[in-house]
Amino acid sequence: MKNYFKMIIRLLKFNLSFVHSVQVIVCLIAFIALQGCGKDRAGDSKDNPATMATKNSPQSKPVLVELIEIKRGTIEEILERSAALQAEEQVQVLARTQNPAIELLVEEGDNVEKDQVLLRLESDSQKTAYDQTMTQFDKARVEFERLEKLYKESLISESDYLNAKFAYEQARLQLDTAKRDLDYTEVRAPIKGTITARSVKVGDKVTTGTSIFEIINLESTVAVVHAPEQYLPKLKKDMQARLISGTLDNQVFEGYVKRISPVVDAEAGTVKVVVGVKERGSLSPGMWVQVELVLDENDEAILIPKRSITYAVDQAFAFKVDTDEEGLRRAKRQLVVVRNSDKEHIEPVDGFEEGGGLAVSTSSPSSSGAASSPRSSPTSATSPTPSPRPSPSPSSPSRDSPLNNFTAHLERERYPA
Repeated sequence: MKNYFKMIIRLLKFNLSFVHSVQVIVCLIAFIALQGCGKDRAGDSKDNPATMATKNSPQSKPVLVELIEIKRGTIEEILERSAALQAEEQVQVLARTQNPAIELLVEEGDNVEKDQVLLRLESDSQKTAYDQTMTQFDKARVEFERLEKLYKESLISESDYLNAKFAYEQARLQLDTAKRDLDYTEVRAPIKGTITARSVKVGDKVTTGTSIFEIINLESTVAVVHAPEQYLPKLKKDMQARLISGTLDNQVFEGYVKRISPVVDAEAGTVKVVVGVKERGSLSPGMWVQVELVLDENDEAILIPKRSITYAVDQAFAFKVDTDEEGLRRAKRQLVVVRNSDKEHIEPVDGFEEGGGLAVSTSSPSSSGAASSPRSSPTSATSPTPSPRPSPSPSSPSRDSPLNNFTAHLERERYPA
């Protein structure tokens, strides 16, 4: 201010006419007054974040919306978990005798039945031992039967009878052992399934205890997941489940809860759930799948499309559209408290009625974060662009969607029905 008065004094020192001097002084006084008003307004703007946001925001643009009807439908409560598939019936076939392999009857990938012969080993020594043991057994049996008859007629002592009986039983045990050793020269499948590994070829000398085949029953394929303990009351045997394979282009396979562990893991706070597959198709043990457990299903739920949801300070909102007494439609932001949700819809706790209307942005999916549906009753609205908000989770609609851009405008304006 002091600088302005110095400027006036300097002007008076020039040889200006009185009229000219007065005009210059009036202009300077007016300029000083305007500068003061500008500072006051700047101070107001500085203290008002909303004003600053509007000032710094780009020009308001119309946003095209559609009015959709709130309907009832089916929604499922889903618990999702990932798991690697595994086979419940999987065995290693071990050699039970030490002999060279002479005949290989199966290869990897072959389906086999229980007790089917997979491999034959050399059996000359076992067959000889069996024949000798059979001869000894026959002699002991004949002798025992003869002495037993005499003992019943009291023609021999009890000790002679018991000795003959003992010899007969020993011969029978030796025969059983010889027959078992001979049977071990034929390697058989212990279960029905598919040969998934073979580690022997003709000419190899196998040793007792060596794994020579692996067999998996692919029809016993299951997914084992661990559910948080709070879901235990909702988990039931045979309840519906789905398995989704990313390897097979997100193909969905129907499943069911096969078993539920009766105990909770105290450290992890989870319960083990075994999920079976109704029709395995191309699923194989080792594949990773997304498992969906259908905990509950409501066929009469009020459904709010996720693409109609906007966010503010970690709260979800939708724009309800009502018709007032003048026949004009009015959009009002309504808090959405989520009871349940799936990939496309939210079931609210309350605040929405069947047949009501919602205002939904019809902008492109890339800007709104949700797929557009066919337009019904489009309406345009404008508002300033909001200040940036934190990015939402991938499963949530974008918080910076065009629908957020006309939040304030929808609160104030009316639209013809």
